[in-house]
Amino acid sequence: MANQRQPNQPSMHHPDVPWLGRQHFENRDNFPLDELAKHAGLHIAWSWDGSRILASGADEEEVRNKLRAAGIDPQRVVFEYIDNP
Repeated sequence: MANQRQPNQPSMHHPDVPWLGRQHFENRDNFPLDELAKHAGLHIAWSWDGSRILASGADEEEVRNKLRAAGIDPQRVVFEYIDNP
């Protein structure tokens, strides 16, 4: 089908919204587990490339506030909750 979107391409409906690339998932999978464990029970914000945790907090609102205070656009990060082991 000629009009079908390929993986890792932006949506035709929202071309301004970036698509997470393979690099994000590779970096996320290779992130040191001991560093990730420090954020257990917290919400975090990953950098778009998945290489860094930019902020963490008890809830997503706290994380968003920390991002804004640091001058980081909360719409350009990836949010996740880190479960307790």
